[in-house]
Amino acid sequence: MSIGRKTDFTRRNVLTAGLVGAGWALTPTLLRAAAARMPENPRQAMRRRVIPGTDEQLPVVGMGSSGSFESVRSSSAEALKEVMREFVRLGGELLDTSPTYGNAETNIAEMAKALGLRDQLFMATKVNAPGAQAGKQQMARSRELLDPIDLMQVHNLVELEAQWPTLKAMQADGAVRYIGFTHYQTDAFDHLARHMQEKAPDFVQLNYSIMTPEAEKRLLLLAQDQGIAVLANRNFNDGQFFSQVKDQPLPDYAAEIDCHSWAQFALKYVLGHPAVTGVIPATSKPKHLRDNMQAGYGALPDADLRKRMRKTLASL
Repeated sequence: MSIGRKTDFTRRNVLTAGLVGAGWALTPTLLRAAAARMPENPRQAMRRRVIPGTDEQLPVVGMGSSGSFESVRSSSAEALKEVMREFVRLGGELLDTSPTYGNAETNIAEMAKALGLRDQLFMATKVNAPGAQAGKQQMARSRELLDPIDLMQVHNLVELEAQWPTLKAMQADGAVRYIGFTHYQTDAFDHLARHMQEKAPDFVQLNYSIMTPEAEKRLLLLAQDQGIAVLANRNFNDGQFFSQVKDQPLPDYAAEIDCHSWAQFALKYVLGHPAVTGVIPATSKPKHLRDNMQAGYGALPDADLRKRMRKTLASL
C-alpha cells in the first residue's frame, strides 16, 4: 500500500531515531557503509522463494505502486525513475499495480521502457470491473500497456465469479502466466479462504504485518497446504507501524537477523513466515526503497524470534 506524505515524514523521523538509538549518526560515511552492505551483484544475492508448483523463483521483496506511481509530476518523475532503477539493481523483480491506481499502469509502462528494464520485471496487475465484458476490456488495456503480464489478479474479489472464467481462459491461451485474487482487509479472510479452496489460484494477495498477524491463524497455513503463492500487502499498516515505533531504538537482537531499520524489522517479520512468497511495499522515495530492499538480504526470524518481535512492538 502507499505511504502518504505524513507517513513519509514519520518514517524519516523513525529512521533517524533508530540509527541514533543504536549509537549511529546519519553521516555520509554511515550512508556509504550501509550501501556497502549490498553485494556487488545483488540480483543474485537477494533471498528468493519458489512459486509453488513450479521451478520459478521470485525475489522476496517486490514493490507495490498504489499512491507512489499514481500521479507523476515533473518534479517527481526522476525520483520514481530512480526508485525503479534501484529496485531492479538491488534484486527486485515483482512489481504489483492496478488500473484502479490512477495512471500507475501507464507510468510504470513508460518508465520501464524508457529505462530499458521491462524484460527484468515480473509484472502483476489486476482487474476491477463490473462484469465479464468490462473486465475483458480492462484487461485488454492492461495488456496493451504492460504486456507481457506475468500475474493477473481479481482486485479485492470484485466480480470474482464473473472474471475468473476469463482469467482461466487467458492463462490457457498463454495471455498471462499466473492468476489469482487479492484483498486488503482482515474481514475478507473467510471469503478468501473459501475461494482459495474452491478455485485453486496460483497466487493470493492479502494483508499481513507484524501489527495485523491474523493471516497466520488460517490463511497462510491454507496457502501452504494448497500450494498457493502469497503476496503480503499493507506491511506497514498504512504508516501506523512507523507512528508506533517513532523515537524508539531498534532492539539489540535485531542484529541477529541483519536488521538495520524499523522498516526492515517489519518486513523481515512477514518474510519470516515460510508461506509468504513476497512483500510488496510501495514508496516514491529512493532512500526508502533501498531501505526496504535490504529486508531481502541476510537472516530471517524463526517462529520464536517472531514472537519476541511481536512482544517488543506491543511494549512500545
